[in-house]
This record gives sequence, C-alpha cells and structure tokens, in this order.
Amino acid sequence: MTQPELYQYALFLLSRRDYGKAELFARMKRRMYEKNDGIIDEQLIEGVVDKLSEQHFLDDNRVVSLLLQGYARKGYGPLRIKQEMRQKGFTESLVEHHLSELDVDWFEKAADVRCKKFGDDIPTDFKEKSKQIRYLQYRGFFGDMIFELFSR
Repeated sequence: MTQPELYQYALFLLSRRDYGKAELFARMKRRMYEKNDGIIDEQLIEGVVDKLSEQHFLDDNRVVSLLLQGYARKGYGPLRIKQEMRQKGFTESLVEHHLSELDVDWFEKAADVRCKKFGDDIPTDFKEKSKQIRYLQYRGFFGDMIFELFSR
C-alpha cells in the first residue's frame, strides 16, 4: 500500500467521523495488514498521521472534548468515561484535563440517571436497592456518590 493510498483511506475514514490519533493509527494498520499480505510499515502510517495532524484533520483535543460531552449526555459517570477514553487510546492527562473543564454535577447526573431508569422513589427493599446500585456502578459513578444518593 502506498502513501497516497493510505492517505486517501485516512481521509475517507475522517470524512465519516472524528478519530483520535491512536484509533486512526490502529485502523490504518489493520487496513495495511489486509492489503499488503500481512506486511505493515508503521513509519509510513506515522508519516500519514503526522501529515493529517499538520493539516488539522486530526486533533485529539477536539475529539476528546466532543466524546466527553457525548458520554456525559448519555448519562455515563466519570469512571466509565475514563475507561471508554482509555480504550480509544487517549492519554490519561488529556482526558483528566478535559474532564475537569466539563461543567457537570456528577451527583445530580447520577440522580437523574437513576430516576430515568427506576423512577423517583428510593427503594427500601434490599434486592431492588442493590440492583439500582449495581446499575449506577456500571454506568461509571463513584461509590460514595451512589451511597449518598440512597442515604437521603
């Protein structure tokens, strides 16, 4: 696979949605593996990624900011958001920086998520309470935040 072909493939991917550098690198690496009978030239891929960054087609700051807002809107907590971002290949410091700038009251978000799924009434039944706690933990909210919700 030549550099112009790889560049066109990267532009095709970026025209459909935003990618972070690590995620785009992985997609291009997989494509090169498929097209070159298992031969991967990582320096060629890095060159294309650098060129795209210089042309401002790739911007991890923009992608992290958009993804964080989307995950918060979907009702995910900070722990789940960090996990999702780590899987996409973003650095911990970049995610922490943008997470601190995000104007979200996580306690209120946890209460809204719980109410949307289970209704306004706080359960007294241990089984139902455990179910709701597990759900909020799965969504990525902190334990102390969850337990304060149920202690009210």
